[in-house]
Amino acid sequence: MFQIKKSTAYLMTAIILILIACQSPQTNNYTYPENEIPVNSSSNEAMQEFLAGLNIFDQGNAQKAKPFFDKALELDSDFVSAQMYRAFSSNSAKDFAENRDKFLAMRDKANEGEIIWMDIILTGMEDDDVKVLELSKKLAEKYPSSARAFDNLAGSYNSMDETEKAREHWAKAMELDTDYLPAISNLGFSYLFTSPKDFKMAEKYMEKVAEKVPQSSRAQIDLGDCYRAQNDLKKALASYVKAAELDSEDEVALSKAGHANSFLGNFEAARKNFQDARAVSEFGTNSYNFEAFTYLYEGDPKKALTFLEEAIKTVDAMDIPESNKTGTKMNCTFNCAMIAMHHGDAEHLKKVVEMMKPLSAQVSQDIGSNATTLNQKANMHFWDAMASATAGNYDEALAKAEMIKTTLATINDVNKLRPYHRVHAFVNYKQENYEIALEHAAKLNPDNVYDKYWMAHANKMAGNTDIAMEMFNEIADNNFNSVGYALIRNEVKEMLASAE
Repeated sequence: MFQIKKSTAYLMTAIILILIACQSPQTNNYTYPENEIPVNSSSNEAMQEFLAGLNIFDQGNAQKAKPFFDKALELDSDFVSAQMYRAFSSNSAKDFAENRDKFLAMRDKANEGEIIWMDIILTGMEDDDVKVLELSKKLAEKYPSSARAFDNLAGSYNSMDETEKAREHWAKAMELDTDYLPAISNLGFSYLFTSPKDFKMAEKYMEKVAEKVPQSSRAQIDLGDCYRAQNDLKKALASYVKAAELDSEDEVALSKAGHANSFLGNFEAARKNFQDARAVSEFGTNSYNFEAFTYLYEGDPKKALTFLEEAIKTVDAMDIPESNKTGTKMNCTFNCAMIAMHHGDAEHLKKVVEMMKPLSAQVSQDIGSNATTLNQKANMHFWDAMASATAGNYDEALAKAEMIKTTLATINDVNKLRPYHRVHAFVNYKQENYEIALEHAAKLNPDNVYDKYWMAHANKMAGNTDIAMEMFNEIADNNFNSVGYALIRNEVKEMLASAE
């Protein structure tokens, strides 16, 4: 699907004007903005609520924007773009699907731009990246002065691993509107997270955002991420603390402070950060995984597993929407599976995979798209394969990997077979077929720290020592919190220290 991104600073100024066009003596149509993808409402009040929400949404805080879109729809139930952004600011798979379907049902009320957005969403439901790109180009051609359209087009290129084209189109969006925050921050994110990376360049763009919206907690968070990438953890922590001071209810600011404290070795402080983040989150379900990772960094995977399994029980007993429970439990079981797999606990992994299957089926049902259903089925084939591989049943694992390929045959996504190649890379590594393992690993995400870890080991075993050491050095200070990094950080740092 197209990229749902951050912000628009022309909404931040007093220059926000609504162009009023009379449709009839009795009915006004309020249209915003000029030289952009238009949005229309019959209510000036609804438009103002929408613009306030879009301002916040475009700064990267969809949850805080959501009430404004709800209010806009309350004032004008036919406000098509308000319904679209309400879907984008959803808090669960089911919430998204329900609001997405409401948006799609408004086609007869939509303008040309909104119809293209609808077609992009419908195509995304089939996971057809090629067609999404075609539609994104159509949107940019229809609205050649729209920074938002070019931001979306850049995101489509990015999803197809066409990094340079993505960056080119984000730059184009910035040329069209120098105050359009999403293009600035998305270009920063590209340099921060996507190879070829350039952390100083990322920092430059995030500083621009912070200059334009100095009171935005999300701008400070993004700056903190740049410092963290450069291994300046204390400066990163200061940015996250500042973000929390700007907005004490921004759960992301609190959680990010927990990341910095985790890498600084301040584990009790990190756990308190994650608990504070959970306390201000909408349903109290956030950051369980990050809190569990603190135990991995302390070298206690059993405690991490126990924490996650207790979290699943806690969430299950909560009086919150089922889809929110499902999403959190799915996340916890995924992390349990990764921990069990990494430590070779085949019996525990098999148990966790069985726990994951009904949750995966529920995610498919909640989202209600063919692509999601197929991808969830393929995901379960992947975990079945990895459970077999962890148990040493390599032929069985490869047979299950073939089921991934079959399941995703109709999906037009350039990266759809990464799980298939991951199984083959792992199995061949275990069988000491290092060159074959590397051939499959080359088809994985080069910026996935856990995949890079196994690729580094395969290179080392294949005799490519210099390449392996370069990869291990890149991994050591990744400083972005994921279960993959939590599993390998200590090992890699200790190995590099002993090699000095």
